[in-house]
Amino acid sequence: MQAEKKQKQKHDIGSVILIAFVGCLIYALNNGVRVNYGLISSAIEKSTGFDAAAISFAIALAQLFYGVAQPVFGVLALKRTNAGVLALGAMMLCGGFLLTPLCTHVWMLDLIYGLLIGGGTGAMAFGLVMSAVTPILGEKRAIAVSGIINGAGGIGGSILAPVSQGLLDLGGLQTLMVGLSILAALIAGLCIWLRSAEKRAETGRVQTKAAFEPITGRAILSILKSRDFLHLALAFFTCGFFMAIIETQLYTQILSLGFSGQTAAFAFTVYGIFGMIGPVLAGFLCVKLRCKWVLGTLYALRPVAVILFLLMPKTLFAIYFFVVFLGLIGNATVPPTTNLLSKLYGAKKLGLLSGTAFVFHQIGSFLSTYLGGILVSRTGSYNLIWLTGAGLAAAAAFLSYTVRESQ
Repeated sequence: MQAEKKQKQKHDIGSVILIAFVGCLIYALNNGVRVNYGLISSAIEKSTGFDAAAISFAIALAQLFYGVAQPVFGVLALKRTNAGVLALGAMMLCGGFLLTPLCTHVWMLDLIYGLLIGGGTGAMAFGLVMSAVTPILGEKRAIAVSGIINGAGGIGGSILAPVSQGLLDLGGLQTLMVGLSILAALIAGLCIWLRSAEKRAETGRVQTKAAFEPITGRAILSILKSRDFLHLALAFFTCGFFMAIIETQLYTQILSLGFSGQTAAFAFTVYGIFGMIGPVLAGFLCVKLRCKWVLGTLYALRPVAVILFLLMPKTLFAIYFFVVFLGLIGNATVPPTTNLLSKLYGAKKLGLLSGTAFVFHQIGSFLSTYLGGILVSRTGSYNLIWLTGAGLAAAAAFLSYTVRESQ
């Protein structure tokens, strides 16, 4: 009897590792493609001779549709399966990559990168990945795994960059696109396998009360208007605002302090490394602590980091201290946010709800980018935009702490 129990435990651990690994691969491809849009657009420009501005517009459409598509595919996942939507997203990427070298007009590129590439990455967003693996792993294991999957996104970007450059050097745009399409097709196959595992888990697992609630338009609208969802969505808005400051202002701020471009670039490499570690730590903390305490504390640490940086002498140590701090607490808010949405409203609705929350995130990012440019140009200082972000992060901490999460 004891031997059977040990064998079952080993099987369970093996299943958790396998499902987590598949989730990591899916999200690594998604993030890897988006992080390397610059490399892809450069390859398209050299091969086709299209104007750089026109190619940039196509990539901008991909970024726009990435955000807009998430709640749309979230609704589709409610009707079908989450893993089925992930498979559809991977197949859209595969088709988009194969069609890219065949573009003879810019409008074709716009369609491919707006609908297929942008939509495909939206269908493979983090919330949909977690919505697929949570019923298979169970809520507690999924909380721990969420940070690992989120961190895998950063690893995917780091690995896909040299691989893509190698394919480009080997045979140009066509070789690069064929290589990426093969990778996307392999991921689609894993998503199809995950779909069958998701269906087996949903039929075999004892369902919670939330799982039996009818998924109607009125029920979804009620959730979107609920106090707890609005708290999490508004907090995610401030997250987008704060993260955009890092992405659009910090590099030029480091240069303005008299440091070289090489120093600024290396600082962002350090930021990226700790940006992979932060979500993993946050995921494991959510296993031991209530997710709202982890999320609220991560937001509360942001104004602490800003105030310390503004008060410190602007030495090299201060720069690296700041980027390490920001890396650990930046993307780390994603796992507790998605875990809270799953706990409050059920994993089945996670794709739709996290996608909707991400729209709030992108609105915050847009406003931050626009306002940051205005404040820096008018004041000649980065202090005001950082203080604005810090104030919003403090508000996000309050909103997170007041979410009604059950024990």
